[in-house]
Amino acid sequence: MSHPGHGTGTGAREVRAARRRSDILAAARAVFLRDGYHDAKLTGVAAEAGCSVGTLYTYFADRDALLAAVLTEVEEEMRTAGRPDRDTTRTPADQIRATNRAYLASYRKNRDIMALMEQVAQADENFGRQRLLRADGFIDRNARALERLAEAGEITITDAELTAMALSAAVSRMAYITWVDGRYPDTDETLDRLCATADRIWLGTLGLPLD
Repeated sequence: MSHPGHGTGTGAREVRAARRRSDILAAARAVFLRDGYHDAKLTGVAAEAGCSVGTLYTYFADRDALLAAVLTEVEEEMRTAGRPDRDTTRTPADQIRATNRAYLASYRKNRDIMALMEQVAQADENFGRQRLLRADGFIDRNARALERLAEAGEITITDAELTAMALSAAVSRMAYITWVDGRYPDTDETLDRLCATADRIWLGTLGLPLD
């Protein structure tokens, strides 16, 4: 038998818990970026979040679990931004252009986290494996998109998986050199140049119109 207000109380607690978890992740992101992977401490995260270390353990098992959650949150944002467009009113070329721009804009926004991700992957074997799995996820998704285009007769391709790997790696590496290594200025003009180059690489490889 239900009781008046029981569901509402449970819902309110869940909302508060979700908000607290979100606050902790935001604080952790700030601390990891400020102090680096090796020097970031849970005490620093707790101070940034305005809670106790014990509260952190309510949501995360340890420091690595907290960092993994931060990286996963950013990964999901970038995965959503870089997801191939299913808008059937757009041509395949336009869909690729839109996907490239969304991915590169998200990479630019999260460049500090991408640098941290590289640092962590080099320092910790478990995070290194997770990084490879994330990259595989992007490649698999792009390979499926290429297979759909081939099945629809839009492109001719013999190896969707390796083509997706090569194209994905080219765009990702360009973004890394630009915004993590700082090879080019962080401007909208640079973003436009990268988008145009990524489009030429993708569309030229797939035999789709550049204009």
